[in-house]
Amino acid sequence: MDYPSAIERVYEHLEGGHVDKAAMTCLRIARNLNDYLYAAIFLREMYPVDREFMRILYDDTNHLKKETQKFLYENSFTYWIDTHTLDYSLGTSEDGDARNVLTIAVGEINPELEQWERSIQDLALPPGMGEFDTAAFTDRYTGRKSQIRLRIKAIHTVKERIKTRCLNYAIRIERQLQAQSKSKSFLDQIHNDVNNYFKAHSDDVYVKLQKAAQLIDSNDPEDLSLLLTQVRRAIKAAADFFYPPVTEPVKCSDGAERDLGDEQYLNRLHEFLSVTFKKSTSRDLMKTELDYLAVFARRLNDVASKGVHTDVTAPEAKQGLLGIYMFLYNVCSRLQEEPT
Repeated sequence: MDYPSAIERVYEHLEGGHVDKAAMTCLRIARNLNDYLYAAIFLREMYPVDREFMRILYDDTNHLKKETQKFLYENSFTYWIDTHTLDYSLGTSEDGDARNVLTIAVGEINPELEQWERSIQDLALPPGMGEFDTAAFTDRYTGRKSQIRLRIKAIHTVKERIKTRCLNYAIRIERQLQAQSKSKSFLDQIHNDVNNYFKAHSDDVYVKLQKAAQLIDSNDPEDLSLLLTQVRRAIKAAADFFYPPVTEPVKCSDGAERDLGDEQYLNRLHEFLSVTFKKSTSRDLMKTELDYLAVFARRLNDVASKGVHTDVTAPEAKQGLLGIYMFLYNVCSRLQEEPT
């Protein structure tokens, strides 16, 4: 979906007074962004009848947990009540309660306004009526006109509130997309810098990172499991590059003696940071990132031991690839820009 163009259409519809089209476009944007709450909010404006609303909401959210579906139903209703509750009464119900909630679908707003305006015109005094007939006509229809004008006022009140909600949503999504664009640009820079560094220094690390990146857009469970395996291999390849395995135990910088063989690649990365960089906030940050990556790598080892068919979520897989790129970006930046 071309979000900038869709947002621009929302603005155009609002300027043209087409609140129904604006709400429908906002609904499309929310659905495409998986913004389930606002999709439910705008869906209620389209279908105020609860039965129809629930049917469509279920079609949109049947993959979500029951608790989430309940949250969407209840909160979208709260938003709808806030929008449609008036500061005045349209009359009283049979039970004597004030009727101050206007139930109307957004698509019915403009047609109903036009219909009531025509109704008022139809109540104009016919020409040629006598004095007594004129008095009777005026008395009969004055109250009716007042009711119609109160209804028109209520519709305009709800219309303006929906317009405001559409405008605020379009502005918020526009800002959100702008922020995401900046974030994406930064992430693209990180990927580019890391890939360029290892293209020049280690073909093995570069190839493994590329194999992992090729799977990032897949939602196939087998591909996601394979992605985690490729991330684990990339972490090990980076350790082999920065601190190759040694056969004998090594007395590390903290005074402890450790095995830094082929399988102890996380220990090798920790020792690489300690001996390569001076103690600083940035080194502590890299160690913290590596600690996080170590926890993730152990999870990857568990996944690998169970085979590529292990159930893995897309966020989990993408988190692994992002983690190693962030770590390598900080390491490579320090190696190229600062004295060690």
